[in-house]
Amino acid sequence: MAGTTAILGAGWLGAEVANACPRPVLATTRSGRRPPSLAEDVAVAPLDLLADALDLGPLARATTWVFAIAPGRDQDRRAVYVDGPARLLAALPGSDVRRVVWIGSTSALPDVDDTLDETHAAWPDEPRGRIQREAEGMVQAACEAARVPWMVLRMGGLYGPGRELGRLFGQGDRLGDGDRVTNLVHRDDAVAATLAAIASPRVGVVHVVDDDHCTRRAMI
Repeated sequence: MAGTTAILGAGWLGAEVANACPRPVLATTRSGRRPPSLAEDVAVAPLDLLADALDLGPLARATTWVFAIAPGRDQDRRAVYVDGPARLLAALPGSDVRRVVWIGSTSALPDVDDTLDETHAAWPDEPRGRIQREAEGMVQAACEAARVPWMVLRMGGLYGPGRELGRLFGQGDRLGDGDRVTNLVHRDDAVAATLAAIASPRVGVVHVVDDDHCTRRAMI
């Protein structure tokens, strides 16, 4: 599969990235089953990052790896975001990979009422965000050791078809007092940003969020 882009995790976002990528494209799921939303001309392969034996299979011949992973309800977040990908990235030196894109989250930043750019060094206090930040460092270290260009995309909260804003924030417990600003990005924009990251020669971290950071009350 020379020239193949491998989307590691064909979930709600990953499947749409795979559908939008120039062919050939390979998408992975834990079971190897094809998600209904995935285009028929996208190849599918099983990949369980937490399996005892990690078989790269066709991934080793892909030239780009895009990590679009998310933990299941019964999975440990550090194992999914840090330990499992680290095992996979350890195989970079023997693969054909020439670019790695990691789809992360702005939860890797501290929760402050301020504008934070990609140079902000402080870590978040919340455990989920600290795991995201740890994963970013792992990706950078593994790629630099293998001399493979990398990019981390810190996505805002994703919304779009099937994840409409009313469903995400329509209940009082999610709305809170309504005064907190939103930090979101539409799935279509997230897909476009990922395609740009795949094609770009840049290395580093990029924030992917909507321009409008209105309050939750204003949004609802």
